[in-house]
Amino acid sequence: MPGDDDMIPGHDRRRFLGRTAGAGAVAIGAAMAASGLAEASPPDHRQPDSPVVGTWRGVVTLPHEEEVALLTFLPGGFFLSFAQGIHIATGRWRATGRRTVTFTLWQVLPDDLKGLPLRYNGEVRALHHAEVRGDELTSEGTYRGLDIDGNETGRGPVSARATRFDIGTF
Repeated sequence: MPGDDDMIPGHDRRRFLGRTAGAGAVAIGAAMAASGLAEASPPDHRQPDSPVVGTWRGVVTLPHEEEVALLTFLPGGFFLSFAQGIHIATGRWRATGRRTVTFTLWQVLPDDLKGLPLRYNGEVRALHHAEVRGDELTSEGTYRGLDIDGNETGRGPVSARATRFDIGTF
């Protein structure tokens, strides 16, 4: 995956992961604020970049677990995912056809999946190839797990099955 082999010599991975997780929280807040601003703005009747744009609720399957997840594809290629525990991922997507997209994600793994993310034990990177058929999204891809020092801890297939999820106002 891009960035796997281009680590800066002398780079403190633990410090980077801690700072990046904080930056990720800020980015998520900014994305939510931007979506709130978009709701307050006059409606834009242009077509979205792809039928994948929107929010999807489904299950992500790895060889060792299944997670319920909320996947959000924003116009312009930005991606967010929230899954069981403290599994927050960010990434990019791009259309590869009329109903197909490729998306990548990066997720920092906290030590304690039930409490606040005070310490981190690694990260996951994944590449998915997805297809949208109406309100159904399916994807197949590969993931790679890394420990806090950048050593590979696992690699394998990943898939997702999701249904479009409407987040309307109350």
